[in-house]
Amino acid sequence: MLPSTSRRYAEKSLRSRLVRVGAASFFALAPAIAFVGVSQGGVASASSSKLDNDRDGIANKIDPDVDGDGIRNGSDSDVDGDRIPNVNDHDVDGDGDLNGSTKEKDIDGDSSPDTSDNDMDGDSSANGSDRDVDGDGLSNSQDSDVDGDGVRNGRDSDVDGDRRSNGLDDDVDGDGSSNGRDSDVDGDGLSNSASNEKDIDGDGSRDGVDSDVDGDGSSNGRDSDVDGDGSSNGSDNDVDGDELSNGAVAEKDIDGDGILDSSDSDADGDGKSNSSDDDIDGDGRSNSVDDDVDGDGRSNSTDDDVDGDGKSNSTDDDSDGDGTDDHGGASGKSGKKGR
Repeated sequence: MLPSTSRRYAEKSLRSRLVRVGAASFFALAPAIAFVGVSQGGVASASSSKLDNDRDGIANKIDPDVDGDGIRNGSDSDVDGDRIPNVNDHDVDGDGDLNGSTKEKDIDGDSSPDTSDNDMDGDSSANGSDRDVDGDGLSNSQDSDVDGDGVRNGRDSDVDGDRRSNGLDDDVDGDGSSNGRDSDVDGDGLSNSASNEKDIDGDGSRDGVDSDVDGDGSSNGRDSDVDGDGSSNGSDNDVDGDELSNGAVAEKDIDGDGILDSSDSDADGDGKSNSSDDDIDGDGRSNSVDDDVDGDGRSNSTDDDVDGDGKSNSTDDDSDGDGTDDHGGASGKSGKKGR
């Protein structure tokens, strides 16, 4: 082979090798080049930022510092770095699951599960004082699942997620109205007085056997509005909110204080003792026209203590509690005569 021919062959071989190496390098780098190009064009950046905002290879859902600003999520007022403060951000940790969704288990991405996080939406307001506990944009009073745990308010043992069970919480649904002033204590959309409301304060004890029906901190026996429906016991035809009217035969404890009416000195819980009450059982009928004055389920004709004052009829000067002495004239029992 001539020298010039040999030289041309060597050059061609070298060029061929360089082309092969170059092609291999290009295809190895192509994905990265393509990604950068698309991201700069704004097509893929939204998707990639949504999953890994700081592009550190750790997905937002498990990244302790989602936006990579050196401030851990639990102390960061803008966890995902989208320039929307946590308090106004419907996806605080930028993981693609909206704050109140059933998929979201750690709203603020602070590695503390919402069920044990005292500030689940990371807005610097503790759940118990936060008017939008789960940061879903719905105020607690309008939210059917206040703490966003997937359990609706009426069935949730800790409605507002403040880590105090409903039975020990003076504002069960975290709406800013204390239980004693709240027309819907447990925030389940049923007013306290609704006929299908079975557990007014959402503490797991149905109203018929709950010692503090409306969860206002006052036991039924000391509460002037036992069921928290806005009607004082003296004006309420179902004092304890158990769907049994005060005078019903099946109602054995009108005011829900745990003392059976037959042994209760103030059966209807209106603050008047039976001996001075012109409507002992609070059924809206005065004692003088009531066939079961004390509401103990026994008709007056078969009841040995008609007015439930603790005295048997034989030793009671006003056995039927109608304000008239059994022997004629006024009985002397206050609050009855002329009512």
